[in-house]
Amino acid sequence: MVLREKDANAQILRNFIDFSNKPNQYFLTNLKRSIPDVLDDHECMGDAKSKVGVVDGIKLLRRKYKLNNIDIAYLLSLATRGYKFRIITERVFLCEENAINPSFEYFTPAKPRISDNFNTKTAVLNAIAECQDIDNVEIAQTLIRSIPELLERSYGVRYTGRFLSINQWLELKEKEGTWISEENFRYGDSSITPWMIGNFLALQVRGWHLQEIPEKFKGNDYIFIKN
Repeated sequence: MVLREKDANAQILRNFIDFSNKPNQYFLTNLKRSIPDVLDDHECMGDAKSKVGVVDGIKLLRRKYKLNNIDIAYLLSLATRGYKFRIITERVFLCEENAINPSFEYFTPAKPRISDNFNTKTAVLNAIAECQDIDNVEIAQTLIRSIPELLERSYGVRYTGRFLSINQWLELKEKEGTWISEENFRYGDSSITPWMIGNFLALQVRGWHLQEIPEKFKGNDYIFIKN
């Protein structure tokens, strides 16, 4: 898991969700106040470096720096967008290597709770960490196969319907259903698991959202949209 402390994982997840629409520069500006040496473009340009996964990178940084939960959320957000942890001369750096910097249109603010259970929140956070190197399209296709109301976007079709952030969609689902266990959220005839939510949130940080396709006789369907 990202951290052993489950209450800390819950706070990291909260910040990851709430700041998901911030640009990279916002995260970098704030991190430079707490870990300035880690964001060294000159060091990152060198060849003598080895990749470290996001969980191991955060663990190594915590040995040297007093990272707070919001710092970790910012690090996880940048890593989700393609920044990489590298070890260079026995020091850890966060390097920009073909990272994306998505732009976000205005969405109505939404703050889904994602359960009140710390185990569930930790599982969601772990899912975010585990999908760092998975391609966006692969994540989206997996979610489409898992959730009936998510549809493939057909080429050349002009869809109508409002645009929703992932946060808004999750908040809507929370109003429709309930967590029946730590690992299963049920709404109607469908269910969502923590790993699905983690993958949804990873796509949101990368600039993806949803478009609603209104249906007259059943619940609405949705397609993924990316910036």
